[in-house]
Amino acid sequence: MNKLRWGILGYARIARLNAIPALLRAGNAELVAIASRDANKLAECAAQFPLARLHLSYEALLADPDVDAVYVPLPNSLHKPWSIAALKAGKHVLCEKPLAMNAAEAREMTAVAQAHGKLLMEAFMYRYTDRARRVQELIESGVLGPLRHINASFRFFLDRPNTIKAQPELGGGALYDVGCYPVNLVGLITGAVPLSVKAVAEYEQGVDVNLSALLQYEDGLIANIHCGFNAHGRMHAEVIGTLGVLEIPDTFLDPAGEILVHTKAGTERIAIAESDRYGAEFRDFSAAALEGRAPLLTLDETIRNMQVMDMIRESLKP
Repeated sequence: MNKLRWGILGYARIARLNAIPALLRAGNAELVAIASRDANKLAECAAQFPLARLHLSYEALLADPDVDAVYVPLPNSLHKPWSIAALKAGKHVLCEKPLAMNAAEAREMTAVAQAHGKLLMEAFMYRYTDRARRVQELIESGVLGPLRHINASFRFFLDRPNTIKAQPELGGGALYDVGCYPVNLVGLITGAVPLSVKAVAEYEQGVDVNLSALLQYEDGLIANIHCGFNAHGRMHAEVIGTLGVLEIPDTFLDPAGEILVHTKAGTERIAIAESDRYGAEFRDFSAAALEGRAPLLTLDETIRNMQVMDMIRESLKP
């Protein structure tokens, strides 16, 4: 096969607006089937993606012999059961972030993927941008010197009624929805789990809507992550070392722009090329499945990310 055949497990907003269009332009991926428990959504599917086979149950899609891989955009609390069901059905799985509700779930999912010889990856699409690549290169170059502080924020104003993001039973809340991105960035840079975490949060309707956490690492580095969806949007990061500071505007997005490196020599503005983060994600995952190799993001990294989020949630307990 030169194309991986995909099924979409749930016609969620991110699937409709981002994932399916990206899959269609990936080049080595083919949209075969879409499942939704909502007949009205399936009617919309039929109009928008007429070549896809439609299933009125998730089980029917997982039983479809023409589906090689499944994309899971379901609410966070459903990631584990349906990813495991897909893996056991012999499908590769690309699951939206966060992969699971905690590290224990992520480990269980990893074990199932390994037992069935299938790929499982968390869909942190920002890692497929030129911005993320250049940040990694600069950190690894040593131009900043030993790192002492990282500050990363991702928030937006949530004004959609009845959203799953505000429902605690579905895994809602700012940390799961957008806080996982700063946590992932800090993990990408440090490659470690912090020694200690101190977090504070504001809650509405049972979910965190405004959260900050201080993470301290073995070498003394302190990272601050912030997330929320009850105020004006903010997406920015900075990495501070003994020799310089790296500023990363639009940290998790893929438009063209620039990142800035401040040192004693002055400020260097580094051009960032426009990327197709969703398209590149589906292209890499499809190639990995077809070629029998690992995709960009490892499950070890995902488990580490979940460990840090567990520590943040534990810190919030009274």
